[in-house]
Amino acid sequence: MAERFFELLEMLPSKGITSREVIFKMNYEIHFWRVIPGEWIYPHIHPHNDDIWYIIQGVGVYYTSVQEKKTVKSGDIAVASPGDVHGIFNSGPEDIIVYSVLSPLPIEIQGAPGFEYPE
Repeated sequence: MAERFFELLEMLPSKGITSREVIFKMNYEIHFWRVIPGEWIYPHIHPHNDDIWYIIQGVGVYYTSVQEKKTVKSGDIAVASPGDVHGIFNSGPEDIIVYSVLSPLPIEIQGAPGFEYPE
């Protein structure tokens, strides 16, 4: 039988860098993100997937388009349906920890319209 119980905090990505860890994959994926101060999960879309983010720790600016953004903090849930722009900038002093669930598989990602990305 596959493992069904996990120690959440033992699965966190490494401190000191912005990173993502895929912690579970079945007919959905569960990711843990760590975003250090001043860094991004760049705004993007999933054309065919829902992406639900639970902010476990930190404060940031969540982007829904080039012009629209909202401050999010620990305890907030952000839901992006297929085609919805979503991304976060860590504007706070501590790491942001995001727990995300994406479904259905396979996951496809595209850049968000209107955003310029660093090389």
